Amino acid sequence: MQEKPSVDRPSGGDTPLRHFKGVLDSYGMEQREFQGRKYSIVEFNFKDLDVIDSEEPYPFPIAIIRVGYAPPSQSRGGNKWEALAASVRKLSPANPDIDILIGKPQEWKRNPFRLRQALVDEDGQPVMEDDGKGGQKQQWGDVDVPCWQVVSVDGLGSTQQADQDFDIFLVELADGKADKDFYEAALTNSQVTARPSVVTAITDRKLLDTLIQAGKLSRDEEGVLHKV
Repeated sequence: MQEKPSVDRPSGGDTPLRHFKGVLDSYGMEQREFQGRKYSIVEFNFKDLDVIDSEEPYPFPIAIIRVGYAPPSQSRGGNKWEALAASVRKLSPANPDIDILIGKPQEWKRNPFRLRQALVDEDGQPVMEDDGKGGQKQQWGDVDVPCWQVVSVDGLGSTQQADQDFDIFLVELADGKADKDFYEAALTNSQVTARPSVVTAITDRKLLDTLIQAGKLSRDEEGVLHKV
């Protein structure tokens, strides 16, 4: 017998919130299990909520935001926890500790973040490929997925300003150097290596071209970079 189609909210989402301001009151770790696999969830408890965007009306002054936890020592990034952690590191590169958020008014938003996951088509069906053994397997790839990220924190500034400041730092680091000298300097700099996405852009030889196209750097006839 065919199951009756349901219009319930997808089970993967536990809140209609998409963008809000509030005070982080506390957080805690919760252990869960699904189909024999154990995993961890971090629950962030907010009060004094100011809703900016939500999928449906949200009249409550509190909220619980849940983010799956992947231990950095066992993870290569590309997950929802890294999306959140990366935003915290931008705001406090000298002291990247989650506790710096407690008690402070702050702004959170689901922004696109590159995740590594199994691919599905527009109907939610698995995208398959030849497994080389006469069968098929589901394709995996990098997909932009809305993930919780900290936008700003009172006393720490905003991630947008942090990104702008970091671009200025990169331009200053590149000024007067040939490409290879910049790569060497960047990949041994702690401010750069703290940002995996920037390291990837460097190793893929895309970062300098991006800065040049943005009009922040130029390259002279001898291949030397100059800030614009």
